[in-house]
Amino acid sequence: MPLRTAVRRFCELAPVAALALIAGCSTPEKKAPPTPPPPVVPTIKPLPPMGAVEEMSIPEVGDDGKYLTPNRGVTANTALWHVRMALNVAALSCHGINEPARIQYNQILHVHEAALREANAAVDRNYLAAYGTGGLKARELLNTVVYNFFALPPVTKSFCPVAIEVGAKILAMPSNQLLGYAPEALAALEKPFQDFYAAYADYLRRLAEWQSRFGGTVTVVVSPTPLPPPPTPPKEVAGFVPNAPAPVPGAPVQVQVPLFPLTPMRETFVPVR
Repeated sequence: MPLRTAVRRFCELAPVAALALIAGCSTPEKKAPPTPPPPVVPTIKPLPPMGAVEEMSIPEVGDDGKYLTPNRGVTANTALWHVRMALNVAALSCHGINEPARIQYNQILHVHEAALREANAAVDRNYLAAYGTGGLKARELLNTVVYNFFALPPVTKSFCPVAIEVGAKILAMPSNQLLGYAPEALAALEKPFQDFYAAYADYLRRLAEWQSRFGGTVTVVVSPTPLPPPPTPPKEVAGFVPNAPAPVPGAPVQVQVPLFPLTPMRETFVPVR
């Protein structure tokens, strides 16, 4: 083959060989990996707040948006006495370093003895004026409800700091300011319980949503039977005028008191003396 022909043929074949060489060195196209399945989200059953029990009954909500408690509609004297009972519960339930709640409570009984005695007498007059000879019995029943209300175990942890704060304020003020401060103090002491009821209601809603995810085989419980509204303490009276004869010793006493159940799931405390 002539030299010129051989050179021309080499030049024609060289690009083809180069392309083949390049093609052999190129990286093969990778296919996209399959889309992984979505992560499995565990279905966790909601639990009651603050360690509360399941299927617990809570109060209904009143027209003011707050849960109905035995502290609603109280007079200043009754508010002060309910504050005293709340601090009594704190003295028995709030344990810690030096147990400040107990120390405060005993100091309050000493420092404000006269003011507390006057408030107690005023509340007695209110009940006697409203219910006659059954007034003191009616008050004892409501006192039990109030003690049980403030002794609700799941709320103790959040209630105790508030009780200690309120107790410190009461010790720092003169006795003639107690009645004016009592409604504010009572609202502060009740707030942890209002917050708990709201948290429990939210738990019930979340529980219903969780149950509904399992279809018709699960009964959705919207709410347990609500607690009946506790009685409202009587209004303030200007003075005590006994309008009913004193009961005869040994005779049955006509007790005219509101009917309401006492829940046995809470402990009743005896005032510290």
